[in-house]
Parts: sequence; C-alpha cells; structure tokens
Amino acid sequence: MRPLGDSPISSFYHVVSRVVDRRFVLGDGEREFFRKLLFQQAAFAGVEVVAWCFMSNHFHLLIEVPNKEAATAGWSDEDFIERLELLNSEKYTRQVLGQIRMWQGDGNAPAVHKAAMAVKERLFDLSAFVKELKFKFSVWFNKWHGRKGTLWEERFRSVLLEDGEAVRFCAAYIDLNPVRAGLCENPEDYRWCSYAAAMGGDVVSRRGLARAWGRAKWTSAVAREHRMLLFGRGEEIPGGETAWGGTAKAKGGFSRAQIEAELKNGGRLPMWQVLRCRVRYFTEGGVLGSRAFVDGFFERERSSFGEKRESGARTMGGGEWGGVMALRDLKI
Repeated sequence: MRPLGDSPISSFYHVVSRVVDRRFVLGDGEREFFRKLLFQQAAFAGVEVVAWCFMSNHFHLLIEVPNKEAATAGWSDEDFIERLELLNSEKYTRQVLGQIRMWQGDGNAPAVHKAAMAVKERLFDLSAFVKELKFKFSVWFNKWHGRKGTLWEERFRSVLLEDGEAVRFCAAYIDLNPVRAGLCENPEDYRWCSYAAAMGGDVVSRRGLARAWGRAKWTSAVAREHRMLLFGRGEEIPGGETAWGGTAKAKGGFSRAQIEAELKNGGRLPMWQVLRCRVRYFTEGGVLGSRAFVDGFFERERSSFGEKRESGARTMGGGEWGGVMALRDLKI
C-alpha cells in the first residue's frame, strides 16, 4: 500500500457531536467500540486524530486533515482501492473489494476507475470522515441495543484552527472536558481522553498530542509542556488530612467558582485557568488563529459576511490568549 507521506498543506478542526436529546447513553462498552472505530476510520481516511475525549452523551475530536490533492498526487486507481484493505473487517467492504477484483480480472477498467474515484471521495475529507464514523457507530449501537432511528442530535459542529497556539489550546481544552464536567479532578484519571491514553502508553494518542506541540514524537518534554498547560503552576490544593492518615500542605490557587467569577467580571486569567471553564470559542468561534490567519479566511469567504463587516479577526476575551483570535465575537 502506498504510504501517505507528508502533505505540505493540512487543516485542523475541533469537532463536536452530541447524542439526540443529549441522553447519557454512551457507557464504557460504547466508548471502547467508538475508540476502536475512530482510529480505524482515521487510518483509512488519512486523517490524524490529534486529541479526543468521549463523554456519555457527546464527543470531542481534534483532527488534522491533509490537503487531498497534495496527499494523493501520483496515486493510481490501485492505490485508492488498496485503502479499502484497512476496512477489510467489514462485510460490505469485503463485498466491494470482491466486485472490484472481478472487474479487474475481466479487464473492465472504467468500472475499476469509477470505484477508485469513489474511494478518493472518502479520503482526506473532514465531512466524509465524520459522517462515516457516526453512521457506522449508529448502525452498531442500534443493533447492540435493539433500537432504530437517529442516534446523533444534529450535523457535527466544527471550528477551523491555525496550527500552533490555537491547536495546543484546543487539545488542552478537549482533555480538560471531564474535569469541567466534574467527573474527575485530573484528566489522567479519565480513561476516555487523549491525555489519559497517552500517559498510559497509547502510541497513537502520544503521536497526536506530540503533533499538537509541533513535535515528531512523544517525549518527556512534550508530556511536561502539555501537562503544564492542563494544570498550570497555581492549581489549588486544599490541604488537610490525606487518605493515608498524613497531612497535606495547602497550596494557593483559584477554585473553579473563583475562576467563573473572574471571567464574569471581565478578568483576564492565565490560560491554564481559563481552559478549565467552558470556552465557547472552541465550539462556536468559527475560526481560531493569528490575526493574519483569521483575516485570510474572512477574505476568502467575504461573500458570506455582511457588507458592513470590514475585517475577520476578533479579540478573544477572558484570558491571556497570546496571539490567538477568533472569527466571531463571543462571551467566554
């Protein structure tokens, strides 16, 4: 099978999708199947899962999508068809491959080419990837639970991110999702997020988080940098008696209630504190990145905005965001 290689152009997206009526139906068994399906589909589609978190009624993904034409330059029909081998565990895919091999044996080149182009449409494409992921999970879920009908609430939501700070902030935001929900104090204690998986030795999750930090592989430096963004230097430790009968010394820091109050009053907080709150920019900001990146998107899509709007980039409130700006004005 032809290797994917390095595409000179990639786009990053934060994807969120919720269960219909936001019902809490995704237990450990469902999330484990979703995890396996996610990485299988990502390998087929040629996209990179940078960060991820599965909750009981929704999921977060940070996805890197290479440019399709650049990534597949020089591919033959057989190169595209061989991608289907990555989904050979599926009965339908085996049937499709069998049909294609029969056409090849008969010398039916037009039919083979049409099938190859159908595979190409499924590769290096965010919408196709998420649509197929959700559809396959829905089929499994409905069969497993003896139900019919729609599982997902709506079409997925996505935010375009510039490589660099925006991607790193979003990866941390995703890994902190169970902390914000009150499911754990530390993200490494929540099994269904990329940080916990990486700390547990999962190679794919380590590679994804390393990519968020612009590194080729997971190192102790990457682990330390990501953890510092997750926890910061001023994490509150209440002190008092410990579970093993000792006494812990209190360490000062903001509680979540204090952080919320500061944000409500317009305070600008360190990034590690802001990321422990629900930041709407990561789900509704449209585009996140430097002024040049956001303005560039605005200019390309100028016809989609009102005549009175003159620029794209908007300052993000609430925290010290460095050079990251948003396409939309939002309250944090």
